[in-house]
Amino acid sequence: MVPESQKADRFFLRFSFMKFPFVLLPVAMGLAVALYSLVRFDGDAAFYRLWYYVPAAMVVGCLAADRLFVRRPHGPGWAIDGLVTAICLSRPIFGWPPVSGHALFFVYVLMTCKSLTARASAAVLGIITLYAKIWLWHWDSTLWPGLILGLIVGWVFLRTQRLQT
Repeated sequence: MVPESQKADRFFLRFSFMKFPFVLLPVAMGLAVALYSLVRFDGDAAFYRLWYYVPAAMVVGCLAADRLFVRRPHGPGWAIDGLVTAICLSRPIFGWPPVSGHALFFVYVLMTCKSLTARASAAVLGIITLYAKIWLWHWDSTLWPGLILGLIVGWVFLRTQRLQT
């Protein structure tokens, strides 16, 4: 008789592309934002949130899975993750600071995550963000500050993690 835990391990060995946390967390985050968008908003406002905020929420799930199961930060790493989260969430809620939360976030995830799933989803978010900020919103003024801040915070995260090892 095979214990339940080993059955799950054999399932994921057979389908290695489908690591449970790397599928569950991003999909759950994306579904939560999608449901909120559809329940709370109508028409164009809901559609905007579906194509712009749902991919970002999925990348948040990828970052969470990466931090929990692949790259466990130590020292100030958790504080840096919290700062990035606070800045990115403050943009849609308060409209401040004048940096693109999406640009900051996709650059930060590309620089600091080790998992291919997180990096690939961040690259897709980057394409969506660049398309929206450059093409749709005619070089939105928050793009460059978000990209630069993402590079700085990503570098600080990597530097602190290297110094702590």
